[in-house]
Amino acid sequence: MRRIAGLAGLLTFTAALAAELTTEEVVARVEASYASARSFTCDVRRVTASGMLGQRHVMRGNMTSLLPDEFRIDYVSPFEQSLVCNGETVWLYTPRNNQVIVSSVEDYAEREMLGDLIGYFERDYAYALAGEEQVDGRDTVVLRMTALESGNPYPRGRIWVDLESWLPAEVELTDDIGNTVSYRLSNIRLNVAVDRSIFNFTPPPGVEVVRVD
Repeated sequence: MRRIAGLAGLLTFTAALAAELTTEEVVARVEASYASARSFTCDVRRVTASGMLGQRHVMRGNMTSLLPDEFRIDYVSPFEQSLVCNGETVWLYTPRNNQVIVSSVEDYAEREMLGDLIGYFERDYAYALAGEEQVDGRDTVVLRMTALESGNPYPRGRIWVDLESWLPAEVELTDDIGNTVSYRLSNIRLNVAVDRSIFNFTPPPGVEVVRVD
């Protein structure tokens, strides 16, 4: 009974805290939570959804980032795939297709978000509070995002901020025709030791290399 009462009290406190915060205070708390971050690792769930067709695709894996512009995501479900960026080049390797697609980082629309997934939203968007929700059992405050520049491929979005860690629990971006891409993060660890060599990719022998100019 005490445990239930304590949990109820904690939830009430969390909800009250979220209700009292301004947009600026939420942003300031997030900034403070990763101010000294140089790297991070996390589990990630990527979801893409078509606004016109109603199709939804989910991938799960783990991510490592060396701020501000090097990252690697190794997906394990529903099939293996690796997305690697060294700050200049992006490799997308799909073993089941025996193919790697190579492109310049400037040609990859999600590069800035993935290069600094934790800090991305503060640079290119204006924000407004949009309520509170739970993400995988975590209490979060939701910010609505509006791009500051007209050329942004994702003019609007949302970010869910964990009220305990003050780190993003999920980021969702929406393009001009209603397609969305979201990244849900869990088990975030900051300032882990990272072997920088993982951010370069050498295609295995016999793999088709497709270069996007």
